[in-house]
Amino acid sequence: MRIKAQVGMVMNLDKCIGCHTCSVTCKNVWTNRPGAEYMWFNDVETKPGEGYPRRWEDQTQWKGGW
Repeated sequence: MRIKAQVGMVMNLDKCIGCHTCSVTCKNVWTNRPGAEYMWFNDVETKPGEGYPRRWEDQTQWKGGW
């Protein structure tokens, strides 16, 4: 398969809640061809708490929404 384009996602990790929607979206976009359902995807490591993601519990900064 010849690569014609590359796609990247830019996200504010301070807003990350560990839902893995970014991983699911990426996999759905790139595995829509036969034989591609077993492609390897990088795991997103998320840990609640201080610093990872930073201040995830600070709702006043984001005004109650993500």
